Amino acid sequence: MLDDDLDGKLFVIKDARSALEHQPLAVARLKQLLNRIQRHHRGAAAVVLVSETLHIPPQIEAQITLLPLPLPRGEEIVEQIGRVCRECDLLVPESLQQRLQAACSGLSQEEIRSALAMVRLQHEQINDAALALIQREKEQIIAKSGVLEMLRVNASAADIGGLENLKQWLERRAQIFRRLGEAREARVQAPKGVLIAGMPGCGKSLTAKAAAGLFQLPLLRLDIGSLLGKYVGESEHNMRRALTMAESVSPCILWIDELEKAFVGMTSGSGSEVSSRLFGYFLTWMQEKTGAVFVIATANNVAALPPELLRKGRFDEVFYVGFPNAIERGAILDIQLRGETLELDDEQRRQLVSQCRDYAGADIQNAINEARETAFLADRALTFSDLEAAIDSTVPLRETLREQVAEYEEIFEKLKLKPASRCDGLSVAQMIQMAESANALRREEVARNEDCPDDLLEKLALDPVGEIRNAVYRNPNCPERVLTLRINIDEGAAGFDRELLHLACLHPHAPQDLLASRFQWLALKPDQRRQLAVKSSHESLLRQLLHDEDTEVRVALAHNRHLGIDGQRQLGKDTEDAVRLALAGNPLLSGELQSLLSRDPSGEVRATLARLPTLGEKAQLNLGQTTISTSCLRWRLATLMRNCQRRCRWS
Repeated sequence: MLDDDLDGKLFVIKDARSALEHQPLAVARLKQLLNRIQRHHRGAAAVVLVSETLHIPPQIEAQITLLPLPLPRGEEIVEQIGRVCRECDLLVPESLQQRLQAACSGLSQEEIRSALAMVRLQHEQINDAALALIQREKEQIIAKSGVLEMLRVNASAADIGGLENLKQWLERRAQIFRRLGEAREARVQAPKGVLIAGMPGCGKSLTAKAAAGLFQLPLLRLDIGSLLGKYVGESEHNMRRALTMAESVSPCILWIDELEKAFVGMTSGSGSEVSSRLFGYFLTWMQEKTGAVFVIATANNVAALPPELLRKGRFDEVFYVGFPNAIERGAILDIQLRGETLELDDEQRRQLVSQCRDYAGADIQNAINEARETAFLADRALTFSDLEAAIDSTVPLRETLREQVAEYEEIFEKLKLKPASRCDGLSVAQMIQMAESANALRREEVARNEDCPDDLLEKLALDPVGEIRNAVYRNPNCPERVLTLRINIDEGAAGFDRELLHLACLHPHAPQDLLASRFQWLALKPDQRRQLAVKSSHESLLRQLLHDEDTEVRVALAHNRHLGIDGQRQLGKDTEDAVRLALAGNPLLSGELQSLLSRDPSGEVRATLARLPTLGEKAQLNLGQTTISTSCLRWRLATLMRNCQRRCRWS
């Protein structure tokens, strides 16, 4: 070939990357050919390298002109559709022309031809079914690229519990996107995108999916892991290809999940050369992209992101998604229980909202699924008890990743990111900041807050100011761990405080087994023992309260629905009428004790027993044989006797 006349010759090398990569001899011969053309045949001969991926050997870079061939857009797509439809006799109604053009965006000319030919095999004209067929084919083609995935989503903003600030912001951007032409005429800048940073499982991914429905645009997901290739230049090519494809499909939403993984080490200066090049290209594209591509990037660890990404101009806004507050937890529960036959009353809902404190949205969803499984395997409907048990057995993410979560929250507060949630009270980030304040009133406000995280309450329980420690133990959501630490402090030891000890003992979350084992040492006052007697369910603790010298304590114990048969027997023989009177009104009184109290010498005890809705027949007969002292009781017993006689006749 070196001796041939090269004038008028065109050399085409197909799949140039395979032909030249790791082929030094081929590269040397090509360079020799290019040198000859430059010296003796300039303008009369040329070499064309054809390749899907960009790979130019360094030896010939200076002699190569790059000529990218973008995917067809706009008028090119319309012309290609018209040409193919005429060839295969496929009719396109005027009302569906725009939708057909949008369906074909992002495809090459050959892919458009192939998709329309496939449609013609099943349809004579374009309709909704034909468009759906093209969409499925397009999803397959994009998926085959290995770097982008077109997602079908049914999520809407109504599926997100809370995050009102973020949803409102997205709604405003969606309105601009739907009127992009008018917005440009009004010199309104086209929305670039949003970065959503925050805790795992708190709704970042769901928001990206819901945004597609809000914008009424296709959703493309960029897999960061698929960008990184093993060959030199492959990672950059993959990113360039993905972003180019996204622009060709525009208008669309590009979702980049876990953005920080693409730029590992960039903040510390230890990032690889590949990461640096990817980052540089991505920054340039975000700044200069011309297509209507709205980017939604999500990240867990915002500290791993280069600071250049966080400044305005790259993204329109950076939002922080934290753990849901009480209102948001209630909304998440309502969404997850939507369609269930179970209807929660206000008290049950409030109880579950409180029980889910420190839970991420994903924790709540998993707990409800666990409750559904329990009900399904038992062949019955979902109950409130199922939900309680499932939530109680779930270990929340905040507890699993305690140190990491605390670190994230501190970083988010320092960066002053915009909160995604609308919070009437204090946000977690604000509470973290106020807990460090020198102002004791602010620390006390945090200690009283029912949404204060457990780790902050544990820290404030050691505060030097007594009012703040007191507020911690009065907080209805004070965790068992903090209460246990307080109850275990012996008298005379550093930090012992009897007032705080008693507050800890009476807290709803106090460990009942520990109280039972240290009961004599606690030296509780009579009114404090009465509070325990009313609400405790621990057998050993109740057994000790049975021998209390204070009558009011035993009266309170007689009202306790958790009192076992042995405890009822002992109180049924109590010498104090007030104790037996209280026991007679216990709705869970056993049949044995009903029979015993029906012969009680106190008419008031018998009268109270007669009003018991669950009164058994034997107790009714006993009461009928007892001397009656009041007309009210006589009328009540006469009614009971008539009912017994009817049952006897029927039997």
